[in-house]
Amino acid sequence: MHHRGLVAGAHAGWRTAITSSLFGKLLHGCPPGVLAACALPAILLASGCSKNSTTGPATGAGAIITVTGRVLGQNGQTVAGIPVSIRGIPSTNTDASGSFSIAGVATPYDITVVNPTQNSALIYKGLTRSDPVLIYAGTSPGTKYTGSVTGKVTGGTFPSPGPRDVTRVVWCSPEITQGTNAATDGTFGFSPDWYGPSTTTGGIYALQFTADAAGFPVAGGYRGYGVKTALALASGSALSNQSDSLLPVTTTRLTAAVTVPAGYTLVRKELYLQFSSTGSLQIVSDTTRNTAPSYYTPQVTGGTISLGVVIAGTSGSESLTWKNGSAAGAAGVPLAPVVPPEQSLPLSGVTGVDTNVTFSWTAMPGAVHVIQFVAVNQANPSFAIITAGTSATIPNLKSLGLALPASASYQWDVFGFGPLSGTDAAAGSIAWVTGSSIPGPASVSYYGGTPFRTFTTAP
Repeated sequence: MHHRGLVAGAHAGWRTAITSSLFGKLLHGCPPGVLAACALPAILLASGCSKNSTTGPATGAGAIITVTGRVLGQNGQTVAGIPVSIRGIPSTNTDASGSFSIAGVATPYDITVVNPTQNSALIYKGLTRSDPVLIYAGTSPGTKYTGSVTGKVTGGTFPSPGPRDVTRVVWCSPEITQGTNAATDGTFGFSPDWYGPSTTTGGIYALQFTADAAGFPVAGGYRGYGVKTALALASGSALSNQSDSLLPVTTTRLTAAVTVPAGYTLVRKELYLQFSSTGSLQIVSDTTRNTAPSYYTPQVTGGTISLGVVIAGTSGSESLTWKNGSAAGAAGVPLAPVVPPEQSLPLSGVTGVDTNVTFSWTAMPGAVHVIQFVAVNQANPSFAIITAGTSATIPNLKSLGLALPASASYQWDVFGFGPLSGTDAAAGSIAWVTGSSIPGPASVSYYGGTPFRTFTTAP
């Protein structure tokens, strides 16, 4: 199923599988309709790196506050010179640091950010916090930096690995992750590119195991684990001849129990070694329908296991739920996939849509929803709304130069991200949009969404 998704791949390999849309360059993950077919970062042997988040106060409803916030782009870069508007108050533009300030705001409030160069708008609904961080895709990604990392894994079964010995190697830093398999002589190489600071500081992590015919680790199969940290990679430079020595690692066994919600199908299970606060490494991708899986896992000092479960509904909706922080030898780890949102009305193909027509969907429990209205003709404006609710209308932004065109073709879909207590929480962190497909810091984290439906605007 082809899906022009909200969420584009965190790694280049995915990007050939989907088409980016209004948020496509921002959210790292795999979109519904493609989750079942495309590779998660796990499949690409890459790891997930945590992003810094910000927290701040929220005020009660009915207060009059000054809203002093920032607009950030898809890589956390500041976005300068774009309009920010709250209804009934003159709009303002972000300054060079992406900051803005609007006084005399009654809570709760809706805030709109317009990107004139992309002919699009982003709306956060129902905020009460005075310090929102608003994440906006489609802006200039900032300066792209590149470097290279090469080295050799030693120990384990090297220099003579068997035909089914697998050696995963991952580079992980807060700005970029990249993974590969070491060659039969132990050599590996990465060519990271990243945005943010010109020097990215991270580590090289390696895990070796003997796999069965299906690619799963076998009993007693873990041969070694190695880590080398505090490596600074500057733009245009190379980290060469990096040696990562494998130390013995004990094999244990983890069992889990998956509870598939009624009306949904189990698509895939993922198993990661969470080896630090900033990274993880894929071990297993299991496409069987087994709801009582058992996997051999490595006991690594300071390491835990993260399990991901993908489910799909008959409509084409899908969700990915992570259970994080399990011990390597845990028994009966409960995996309860969170149901994705499901579109209600209007049905696909409806005509005569204007800014009074209500779009509705079912809630993803404990999540904040993003509904996007994407113009098929990119010359027409597109809109995205972040809300804790289950309904929305297309915003009337004629006064901001984004009038809804007549007789125009559009598509709409809905995504959920959790756990988030509301839009105030979503406006306090960049992490929820950058970690949707990798194990997150919460004990349970999840992401899900619907396929596109189509509509035509009123003549």
